[in-house]
Amino acid sequence: MPLNRHQEHGFSLLEVLIAVVVVSVGFLATARMQIEGMRSSQNAYFVSQANFMLREMTDRMRANNDGVADGFYQNVETSSATDWPTCMTAQTQCSAQQVAQADLATWSRHLHPPPSAVGFIPLLPSSAAIEAAGRVDFDAGTNTYTVSVQWSERMGKEDTVQTLSVQVFP
Repeated sequence: MPLNRHQEHGFSLLEVLIAVVVVSVGFLATARMQIEGMRSSQNAYFVSQANFMLREMTDRMRANNDGVADGFYQNVETSSATDWPTCMTAQTQCSAQQVAQADLATWSRHLHPPPSAVGFIPLLPSSAAIEAAGRVDFDAGTNTYTVSVQWSERMGKEDTVQTLSVQVFP
């Protein structure tokens, strides 16, 4: 049996390049999964904050039965222009209407900066096209309130409206 003097040892350059490509594709896939996981975690955080806001407003409405019965929560929306009632600043007894106004002002401060605020971070994000907002709508036909919040989320290259709502039966 003749001895083959040109027997190959080790790896060729082509094999090393193929291994590097395969490992690189694996690392890229892992990085993409990490980014998607972070995005999903952020989306879950926003839904959690929206849920917190809904529960807060519905609890405030339940605590102010007279204000609900008198219609002070009907068709209201959060705004940076919402002011505190004078009873809050003067520390006097508030009427049911003033309590409803204070509830809306408190709710608004989660999404909209107070006047002359610096470094304000809202609970839910807005974009140039989609503003984060809370709203309470009243349906007289069914005598129900719909409490909802909306915010902006980045999906791909576009901002999309996300909404969460709950119905309240007084």
